[in-house]
Amino acid sequence: MPQTIAATYEHGVFVPRIPVNLPEHTEVKLLLPKLKTKQNQLAKAEMSFLALRGISHNLAKTDSVEVQRQIRSEWRGQ
Repeated sequence: MPQTIAATYEHGVFVPRIPVNLPEHTEVKLLLPKLKTKQNQLAKAEMSFLALRGISHNLAKTDSVEVQRQIRSEWRGQ
């Protein structure tokens, strides 16, 4: 039966936060959640804002000054 065991990664090993009842050398699978960094959260917030404003998500080659100009232009209804 699957179970969730909270652990902390320290010095190259996963250390369970509470004692676990497993025989020594039991093989386990670790499923790690996607890490949320402040940069990822900010990027998602910015993209959500731009999507709401109708601006394309394909901004890789767009200068930030140009993005600001587009936003101001749309805000003014031009």
